[in-house]
Amino acid sequence: MKEENTCHTDFKALFNARKEGLTVQTERELREERYRIVSNQIKQRRKLFDHFYGDYSTPEERNSYYTLIDQKYRGLLPADSIYPDKVQDKMNHIRQEIAELRALGVNDSSIAELLKPQRPLSRVCITADYRIFLPEYKNIEIQLHPLPRAVFILFLRHPEGIVLKEIGDYFAELMSIYEGMIGDNINMEKARESIRRICNPLNNSLNEKISRIHETLRQVLDETLAAKYSISGKRSGAFQIMIPEPLVCWNTAMPQSMALTK
Repeated sequence: MKEENTCHTDFKALFNARKEGLTVQTERELREERYRIVSNQIKQRRKLFDHFYGDYSTPEERNSYYTLIDQKYRGLLPADSIYPDKVQDKMNHIRQEIAELRALGVNDSSIAELLKPQRPLSRVCITADYRIFLPEYKNIEIQLHPLPRAVFILFLRHPEGIVLKEIGDYFAELMSIYEGMIGDNINMEKARESIRRICNPLNNSLNEKISRIHETLRQVLDETLAAKYSISGKRSGAFQIMIPEPLVCWNTAMPQSMALTK
């Protein structure tokens, strides 16, 4: 009797699917077609949200909305057919890979960071007076004190990287950046002394400025993004900012939404 009910249910589902115009012959085809339709609906809803609210929402707000949309539309599917078989196979494979990472000693926070959706990188726009903006992240301004800001801009100018023990070779360039930033308010004697400390490999001033830059970035970006915009490298090699050179814009006009904050 149970088998008869199951067959009747399957036939009814296929019959209703064909009435809706779905050309499916088996239960598996029906599950996959339902999944395809729902997935397209989710994509369309996400695109609409990004189009109208993408520039005015935080990553957390976007993720919350995406989660709500997923729950709403996935809820239209039977519990045992939310994903087709090939997707289930991939999910099981990922679970196995995660289990192996844990066995190798990788902690859950690192795994969670690995699974986070990756945001596209924003351009880094430097205005004529050396203010730093990230236009694609709601025009966030990276607000640094003049000395660490001058160091950040120096490294942006050198995408090939700078060996820290050779920082003395960049004294004149760093001084020029600092002068352009401070303008007429500069105390030349104090400025030269500050830049000399930064350019002295035996002094810890440069490392302090690099750490301050990273901490400032962490206050406005998540850890993963902050690492991409930070100055980093190996002690024996060159340090650099890992942003592709085409994403760095020089002498740009101040973003309109920030024009009144100066």
